[in-house]
Amino acid sequence: MADLQRKRILVVDDDAEVREIVTTILESIGFLVVAVDGASAAISLIEGEQPDAILTDIHMADGDGFELINAVRDRRLSIPIVAMSGGSGTLSGTDHLELARKLGAAAIVDKPFRSSHLAEAIDRAIDGRVAPPRLR
Repeated sequence: MADLQRKRILVVDDDAEVREIVTTILESIGFLVVAVDGASAAISLIEGEQPDAILTDIHMADGDGFELINAVRDRRLSIPIVAMSGGSGTLSGTDHLELARKLGAAAIVDKPFRSSHLAEAIDRAIDGRVAPPRLR
């Protein structure tokens, strides 16, 4: 695993329980975590200070993960993004995550996820390594 100490991760999810769980997992392995509840808040935050990586849900009430990925790319920021989804509506989580990868997500994680897979996906994204096709 990469040197994770003091790496700052922006967690974006509109589900408070998911934000809390993810924050606990990431802090327990040494990351500094800033958590927000939507794409708009995340975009405002990255305009001021850039995290080492972004972990974003795809479906949120206030903007979605696709908007966030596009905003990061439109600003030509080199922040690796890890997208996570459990699916919503007529598309499965797999469909959403594959689209996120095509838009530029460095790694994708299905919900529900294992702590080790989440950590591995973020580690790979920060290191710039190619992630395996799917982490569950």
